[in-house]
Amino acid sequence: MNELQGLARVRDEDLAGRSTGPAARALFDAILTAEPPSPARTRRPRRRLLLGLAVAAAFTSALVVGPTLVAGQHGATSYANAAMHIELRDGLWVARVKDPHADWALYEEAFRAVGVDVTLEIVPAAPDHVGHHLGGGRSVMTSGGPNTLVTGIEPDGCLIGEEGCHLVIKVDENLSGRAYIRLGRAAKPGEVYKSHGTATKAGGMLSGFRVDERPVSVVRKEAERRGLQVVYQIIEPNRGGQGFGLDPDDQSLPVGDDWIVWDAEPHADGVVRLIVSEERVPLNPLYGGPKPRELTSGR
Repeated sequence: MNELQGLARVRDEDLAGRSTGPAARALFDAILTAEPPSPARTRRPRRRLLLGLAVAAAFTSALVVGPTLVAGQHGATSYANAAMHIELRDGLWVARVKDPHADWALYEEAFRAVGVDVTLEIVPAAPDHVGHHLGGGRSVMTSGGPNTLVTGIEPDGCLIGEEGCHLVIKVDENLSGRAYIRLGRAAKPGEVYKSHGTATKAGGMLSGFRVDERPVSVVRKEAERRGLQVVYQIIEPNRGGQGFGLDPDDQSLPVGDDWIVWDAEPHADGVVRLIVSEERVPLNPLYGGPKPRELTSGR
């Protein structure tokens, strides 16, 4: 299963000179393998993509009724449509998402109605990334003062879908540039997550089990023991393990039992994605060294 959508949202300058790091996984959701291996392995001419550093950030949800604009002394102070309600409060534009499955154009309409240029995309995410900003190709810019972008769920600790529980986005009242926000929502059954994070952390799909630098056969056996399906992301480590390349044409290659797993990520409900390479290198190419200790707990 391959998916190449969304690559254009990463700018050339975000990719320049970068081919490693956990944030590089912001491109992984675009190239996925979920089909059974074909019986014969064939290689095509290399077409490597060097992965770049993605912008990190945060998340939101809301409540509203038909398009409504409220004007104040200095222009609009609130706006509501079928998807979002936004209002000015204590120097911040506070937006609550009423419908996380709405057409993205409705979110942009609400922000622009009050004079701020924000593009908001709400995409399926792993449970621990719901409400989080998943990164994007543009940063928040303000005219004077510190940049302000706050995302989350209100009330704190509530579950999206419950009455009164919303994704919330707060941006500076003085936002003068363009902001791009990619917000995580709960995935529908069968939807592939557009967020990334290790599956081995506490509460993760493979919590308590160390996957990095182990053979595919060992990690797959543990995943299946937990009732998980397995898909693969094939990478090609740079010499010595300092970074890696990603070839879209290689994603359908059959993965051998002796291939090396460098990390595991939530892929969809009940499905884990193993980041693998045929070649073993001295350093974990995703991290440029050992996987951080806080992400490697387990046997």
